[in-house]
Amino acid sequence: MLEFRVYLDKKLIQKTVISKGQINIGRSSNNDIVLQNMHVSRLHVVIEQAGDGFRVIDKSTNGILMDGNRVPESFLLPPRCRIEIYPFEIECLRQQDESTLPIKKTDIHESSTEEQIIYKMTSQPNAISYHYGTIVGESPVMQRVYQLIEDVAHTPATVLIRGEHGTGKELVSKAIHETSQRKGRPFIAVNCAAIPVELIESELFGYEKGAFTGANTSKKGKVEEANGGTLFLDEIGELSPAAQAKLLRFLQGRTFMRLGSAHEISADVRIVSATNKDLEKSVRDNSFRPDLYYRIKVVQIQLPPLRERTEDIPLLTGHILQKLSKELELPTDPVLTDEALNRLQTAKWPGNIRQLENVLYSALIRSKPPYIIDENLLLSDSSTWTGTQDIKTDESPIDSITKQLLLKVLKESNWDTTKAAEVLKVSRGTIYYKMKKYGIDIQEISRQGIKL
Repeated sequence: MLEFRVYLDKKLIQKTVISKGQINIGRSSNNDIVLQNMHVSRLHVVIEQAGDGFRVIDKSTNGILMDGNRVPESFLLPPRCRIEIYPFEIECLRQQDESTLPIKKTDIHESSTEEQIIYKMTSQPNAISYHYGTIVGESPVMQRVYQLIEDVAHTPATVLIRGEHGTGKELVSKAIHETSQRKGRPFIAVNCAAIPVELIESELFGYEKGAFTGANTSKKGKVEEANGGTLFLDEIGELSPAAQAKLLRFLQGRTFMRLGSAHEISADVRIVSATNKDLEKSVRDNSFRPDLYYRIKVVQIQLPPLRERTEDIPLLTGHILQKLSKELELPTDPVLTDEALNRLQTAKWPGNIRQLENVLYSALIRSKPPYIIDENLLLSDSSTWTGTQDIKTDESPIDSITKQLLLKVLKESNWDTTKAAEVLKVSRGTIYYKMKKYGIDIQEISRQGIKL
């Protein structure tokens, strides 16, 4: 088992422990350790087991240094050394066999096409995870978030996730669901701010035929759809008083009634909610029920803004560029120069990770093969992210989404917000935000058959 500590400009940017027969290091996203820099070869170094030790094989064109000295193309790895792959330095430490435990199959989470495998080294309490599902970050504050997810996932406790726009609240809710025993059951996400006040009760709890004008058939609500799984209520602070009362009753008894029905329905649903509002102030203002506040806040997870974990930006940038490269079907992996990375790490990021993704997407679509994103390419769009003007959470390229464009894409997507988000290359939360901003009510438009 080997521990790797990766440094850039003398700063630790990655720490990981790997136990496998062959470890690949290079620029390509297929490697075990990815070094995003144009000077690094796609496959730069291979470390493979050789008897009781490990052999290092140089696959690069530029070569490598070990402890400051040029080395042959193949050599045995010392118990502790420092490998230099310009501009990175990698400290390699061999863990003693007697201090390790085997990795159980139950300690490895199944990964989808968008997930990374998490290795839980039970004998290595100081080992750092830099991926948790689709959450990326190795900073101390993110390690605490990962631990909270682990602690709460296997309990029935309700969870309140707090943080600014774009910090990844829905990703955390999905991680809780995927880590819990409810994995494989429904995960239903509802943005309370995107549903008109008069419709939110019927959206959450459903309705019976004839409950109101236009209710020609009965319909299940989101609570019923999530039976056995998890219901994620984003922007819970926007719930109407009537919906708050009904949600509180469900949390107390796990039963509810559809609109227009006199029969109670039971549902086994875990509630995870999120907000960026000051709920305590809402309680004092009597706009949010105090009894509901305490019900949803059994466990609270506070997500840090990106400006408070800038050490995660290299990892986040590599992850985002890899994802965008696949989405855009680029023939080669994009590379960010050192100067561009330094520029990203000094920005304030009021829009957090969502804004970082938008900036990289904007730069990438304006780049040309071999897709090297330098400081000049970033600075051509700098006013949207360098702090030279007030920035909202939906800045470029999101600010180009006009009401007519949004309506057009929604209609072509058959009013599916997920598909619309994919077409416009933004998050579903941004679609909801724009719909609320422009006063777009999907149900009303589709019911009236309004043509664009």
